[in-house]
Formats: sequence, C-alpha cells, structure tokens
Amino acid sequence: MLNMRMRTWVIVGVLVSALLLSGGCVGRYIRMEEKGLTCVDAGSIAIAAVRRMGYTITETSKAALGAPGVIVAERMVGTSKQGLLVQVFCTVQGTEVEAKSDQGGLTQLDFSNEFRRSFDAAAANQAPPRAPAAHGVDVLMTPERGVNTAALGVDVIHIGVLAVAVRITNHTDGTYGFRPADVCLQTGEGDRVTPLGVNDVAAQLDADAAKVVHDKALTGRDIAPNETLAGFLFFPFKPYTRARVELTDRATDETEGFAIEF
Repeated sequence: MLNMRMRTWVIVGVLVSALLLSGGCVGRYIRMEEKGLTCVDAGSIAIAAVRRMGYTITETSKAALGAPGVIVAERMVGTSKQGLLVQVFCTVQGTEVEAKSDQGGLTQLDFSNEFRRSFDAAAANQAPPRAPAAHGVDVLMTPERGVNTAALGVDVIHIGVLAVAVRITNHTDGTYGFRPADVCLQTGEGDRVTPLGVNDVAAQLDADAAKVVHDKALTGRDIAPNETLAGFLFFPFKPYTRARVELTDRATDETEGFAIEF
C-alpha cells in the first residue's frame, strides 16, 4: 500500500500530466516569488487563496527544504470540472508559489491574475494575534510575514534574517525569568537554532533601521505577576516549524518549557 507521501506524489504526477496535456496545450500557469514569507505562512495563504477561488481541496502536503508543499484541488464550472495544482517551494529568503490550472476557454486568460488577486487577498486577511490565556503563563511566537512588516517596521529579510514577534503573559502569582538564549526555533529537519545577537543584526542595517531593531528587541529580564513581555527576536531565515521557550520560576529556580507550533 502506498504511504501518504508516495500517494501525494502519484496524484501530483497524474495531475501535472493532465494539466500539460489537456486540450493539447499547456495549462494556465503562474509562479510568484514571495520574499520574507515563511513556508508555513505561504502554505496557509495558498490554501486560503484556493478556497477563495471556489475550489475544493482534495490533497495537501507541507513544504520543507528540498520538497515542495502541494495543494491539489478541483471545482465545477457548469458541467465542466477544472483542476488546480499549487506548489510551495522554500527558498533562502522566503518562498516561491507556483500554480497550474487546466481551465480552458475565456477563463484561462485571467487565471494568473485571478490567482494573484486571491493570494494577495488571503495574505492581507491575517488574523489578529489571539488573546492571552486568562490564567497561567501564556507564550505566543509569530514569525513576521513579508519584507516590510507593520509590527517591526523595517526590512531584515534582505540580510537573511527572520524577525519573530514574542509575547509572554504571566497570569500567575509567581515571577518568571526570561533569557533570549533559552529560546530556539526548529526546522522540519530537526535543526535547532538560537537567536542572533541584536548587535550583529543591527550592524548590517542603516542607522535608522538599526535603532528600530535595538528598540524592539527582547532582552533578558524577569516577568512579574500580571505582566506581559513583548518584543522581537531575530533568527537566520529558515523554514521553521516550531519553537521552544524556557522560563525560570524564580521561587524554585526550576525551568518550565513551552512548545509552540507554527
């Protein structure tokens, strides 16, 4: 029996052949470079874009280095079934998104514009950060989308850096210690990466951007009861899938770990 990964690629291969051969011509096609957009975000946005276009998704897989994420979908237009294949490729500075359709007739002329508009609309419709939990310690980490993020306000992608927004809310009676060195991101291949030094990041930027990075970077300190710590950490740009944060309970000097899935 084929495993899920093999089954996905069999379906992809069949659909690619159908897209290329249907009607004796190459199916409609678009390839977009999305700098600063992580593989995880690009995959989520692409899924939302496909649904916005009225397609039903029949198969998905996540992107990783060396293996694109895949979305296979179809929709009915009248009595005609249209197929769609979207692939998300991880790059060193973001992602590339490729979409192929077998739609014909007049609708094929607008496919690339339709997909671009749908993707941009899905990207703009970013959900606000969730509210912190009412009790306990709540940790939220959000890799920033795109080159010029509103939250950070400067471009660090061009120097190969990913900005990650961090929010830690302490709704307990105790005090917790935070250190940037106790945070790591992990790729799908299992590589664990700790934050870059703020001075090292700032040294590669102009004076104004360097000041923003210094002002918004998280530094180590204690988080008192009912206090929130928020700011940014900076990492080499890679396709991360999860994060881990360790805090120190000052009353016991024991560490408590928090795992975050992207």
